Amino acid sequence: MDLLKTVADYMAEALRNLGVTHSFGIIGKSICPIVLKMVDYGIEFIPGRHESSSGFEASGYALKTGNLGVAFGTSGPGGTNLLTAAAHAKANNLPVLFITGHQSIQELGIPQCQDSSSYLADLADMFRPATLFSKLIERGDHFSTIFNHAISIALSGKRGPVHLCIPFDVQTEPLKECRIVIPERETLVSYANFDRIVDAINHSSRPLIIAGKGVNRSGAHTELVQLAETFNIPVVTTPGGKGAIAWDHPLYHGPIGVGGCRHGDDLLNRSDLFIVLGSRLSDMTICNLKAENHPETLIQFDVDPTFVGKILTSQTIAVGGDLRDNLSLYLQNVDTAAIKKRDPETAVHYAEELPDLPNLSLASVMSTMSDLIPYNNTIFVDDGSHGFNAVKWYNVKKPGSFVFDAYFACMGNAIGMAIGAKAASPEETIFCITGDGCFMMLGTEINTAVCKNIPVIFIVVNNMQLDMALKGMEKTTGRIDGTLFEVPMDAVKFAESLGAAGYKCETKEQFATAISEAVALNRVAVIELLTDRDEVPPTAHRTLNLD
Repeated sequence: MDLLKTVADYMAEALRNLGVTHSFGIIGKSICPIVLKMVDYGIEFIPGRHESSSGFEASGYALKTGNLGVAFGTSGPGGTNLLTAAAHAKANNLPVLFITGHQSIQELGIPQCQDSSSYLADLADMFRPATLFSKLIERGDHFSTIFNHAISIALSGKRGPVHLCIPFDVQTEPLKECRIVIPERETLVSYANFDRIVDAINHSSRPLIIAGKGVNRSGAHTELVQLAETFNIPVVTTPGGKGAIAWDHPLYHGPIGVGGCRHGDDLLNRSDLFIVLGSRLSDMTICNLKAENHPETLIQFDVDPTFVGKILTSQTIAVGGDLRDNLSLYLQNVDTAAIKKRDPETAVHYAEELPDLPNLSLASVMSTMSDLIPYNNTIFVDDGSHGFNAVKWYNVKKPGSFVFDAYFACMGNAIGMAIGAKAASPEETIFCITGDGCFMMLGTEINTAVCKNIPVIFIVVNNMQLDMALKGMEKTTGRIDGTLFEVPMDAVKFAESLGAAGYKCETKEQFATAISEAVALNRVAVIELLTDRDEVPPTAHRTLNLD
């Protein structure tokens, strides 16, 4: 007599059929049945050092593949440690399935270690605001309906994380049948405002394209360039949209907002039409836009309508659905003969003068880094002053190769994301630019990369302080409480203790040598940059008055 498949069997088989090749997490009793079944079905298990990092790894995997990422944790604290990564995935529209364990339903109400029930840490409730869907599966015969719903939400529409909390006895429950529906990608477009949009562009005298994170997430890089060239409109990028277009394209006028350039922000303040592609227009993007300079008209493409038309006072034309699908359709239907002729300024030298410092300048390192690395790369950039220095100074040659989250802005996210991306795309050279503050939070995850031979190159900017917080507090309050590391870290010794190669750099020449050696080495490497502590980061626009 054939044994019936269990819920864990059906889930593992479904994930394999979805094309999932890796899962990320930390194993424990409450999640053991599902994790082991995933291994049995050929899904490689990458054991992390902290659940947050495992969640970020699943996000990096999802970003690089465009497919579902999978992260898991045990009940109780294993699940709560995943919450930060879930919120980060939601902010970045990344389809990640977060799976947490739970005590057996039959034992509900009995005090147990690492309780995930409503008696202590109700994970299904906790994940609800941090995901697009969160549900406790209380019975095996409910599994297929809930699982199908969850993956459909994760992989369609605006895309994003979902969470399933599955009790131990439900994971091992045998089922006579279980129908899993694999969702297919749909083309999601909004064509109703096509004529209004073309009309608005033709009536504008100073239009501006603001390329946001959505360009990178949807892979609309070719369509962005085609839009700009068809209508001859200048392009600027938000912090998260950095890399949407190559740095030397004639119509690119630089980054705006925090980490932006003066020229780009000047364009922002004298344009009468914004064409916003996949940006929420957060404070990190429009901090230098004066209220009296809001444009007359705003065309906003966004798969998520939450903030569309609600940030600026402009008359708004909204376009929902997938950005790449929309741009592709619109560009196919544009009558080029009816386009207004304009002659915008091109080949602008938007870069500003580098700082002159007695010690190593991070700005100078970032300005030359893209000349030192292979073209086929992706760089994941952590949050902090180092991140905004990269936004301002790094020259992106390969569109879509720069990944930075200035919105949820979780310190340490890039460390895990780079590992997950490298697992998904082993042929690429993957870099992570992080800071000493971020690295001291989640830097042990380099041991995960070492153990699984996932050769990411980590660049750790070490200025022995929480630089962005220090400079901001000093400017606004005159105080720097809690921002200095009295005993600074030695990133090279730390890296070597975890099995990685280490390089310490105090000059640009040492950095160039370290990059060359690390790329050739093809193993996990940590390059420590000892930068000038007095370098002013490009973050001073966004300040807080505590008077």
